[in-house]
Amino acid sequence: MKSKLGILDQGDSCTSRPGLHLNCAEGKLAPGTFRGRAALVTLGCAKNQVDSEVMLGVLAKQGFEIVNDLQIADVAIVNTCGFLQSSVKESIDCILDVGEYKKKGQLRKLIVAGCLVERYRGELRESLPEVDRFLSIDEILKVGEAACGEVGELLRGAERPYFLYDDSMPRHLSTLPHTAYVKISEGCNRPCTFCIIPKLRGSMRSRTLDSLVREVRDLGERGVREINLVAQDLTSYGRDLQGPDLLALLKALDQTKAVDWIRLLYAYPVGITAELLAAIVDLPHVCNYLDLPMQHSSEAVLRQMKRPVGRYAPRALTEFIRKTAPQIALRTTLIVGFPGETESDILDLENFISEGHFSSVGVFTYSQEQGTDSHDLPMQLEQQVKDERRERIMLAQQRVVEKRLQAQIGSTVEVLIDGLHEDTDLLVTGRASFQAPDVDGTVIINDLTEDLGEVRAGMLGQVEITDSAGYDLVGTLISVD
Repeated sequence: MKSKLGILDQGDSCTSRPGLHLNCAEGKLAPGTFRGRAALVTLGCAKNQVDSEVMLGVLAKQGFEIVNDLQIADVAIVNTCGFLQSSVKESIDCILDVGEYKKKGQLRKLIVAGCLVERYRGELRESLPEVDRFLSIDEILKVGEAACGEVGELLRGAERPYFLYDDSMPRHLSTLPHTAYVKISEGCNRPCTFCIIPKLRGSMRSRTLDSLVREVRDLGERGVREINLVAQDLTSYGRDLQGPDLLALLKALDQTKAVDWIRLLYAYPVGITAELLAAIVDLPHVCNYLDLPMQHSSEAVLRQMKRPVGRYAPRALTEFIRKTAPQIALRTTLIVGFPGETESDILDLENFISEGHFSSVGVFTYSQEQGTDSHDLPMQLEQQVKDERRERIMLAQQRVVEKRLQAQIGSTVEVLIDGLHEDTDLLVTGRASFQAPDVDGTVIINDLTEDLGEVRAGMLGQVEITDSAGYDLVGTLISVD
């Protein structure tokens, strides 16, 4: 589709019934290999999306056509999230919704995979009889066998060692063709009291540097221009292998020149060094961006969370980053309403956010999760209190964002063009290097300075910022590469 700005869109987007988010995918089957149509729904984080793309790759390799419409699918896979009770509910609701297609569509098989299976494997078979197969986190490479009905009950026979993706495995991208997530490790060794991930995903396991370099080169050859590095704990990369660390990995990926942008998501505070910050700033293909979950600012709350204090406490670390590498756009995530959190604690956090250190902030209310160390802590707070505190922090950050966006007006920024705006073909959206996919704002392009020829999604362009709208910037496309 061509917009009235003269920009060609990426192509057909994912379509699904409300509330279901299907993975986009494309690809042709070899003649004579057709085994049915498969649709996959991903819930949860970008790390889960990589797992979904591996399953899509397995299905495509085994002869399934990947479709984005559940009404025409023969097999449906729901890759679930089980991190919080809210995500557990969303996963179950989604499974039930997809299960309805077995009654009124051509869907003949429903497979459920992911963290929900890992967390509640003993209870799912009885409570979800519409599900034909369950796959644990470590069994995702068996999705093709499950779809073909060539294996028995996988849930009870799940075995470990833990699964670790590498570049030799098939992968079918579900993102826009010019952007991709690359998972550099799996599992986590951190002791955070609110988190169940180590019990679900296991201990920290790093991929080899060579495997990551090969994957990024392959993605670049496929047209990907932006790589977002993800893991439960980026900054611990390589420690378990006693080999190259995150700094070495960034240098190696940058040297490939395979992609234009490399961005770091989910970095743990311990491991942020002056050398790492310098690499982020100096390496030409690494974005001046760092996603650094801090969870809180009050040291009393951080100690209860078993989060870093001292030199790696949020205030000290933020000050260090601002002095060492002020060019870096910082994003963080926070938890409010942790057991025992006082008005003084939340005021400390509100003041910290109001100081304006962060370009983007995600704020979540504490969830009392069975199996975590914080589940039985005293002084659990009411949900209403947690919700009110979240609103306070969000409002504080909103004021910061308004000032930051206003300061951008009149500047020119490099933007990766994503395609037509989801609401109208009169506008085009893109993202600057300080805007990660899905979690940050966008740059809305509402004009061209001249006839730039055929402009396509996936191109890099220079945009003059003329205004702001909510969390987004607005501007004029003045050139493309």
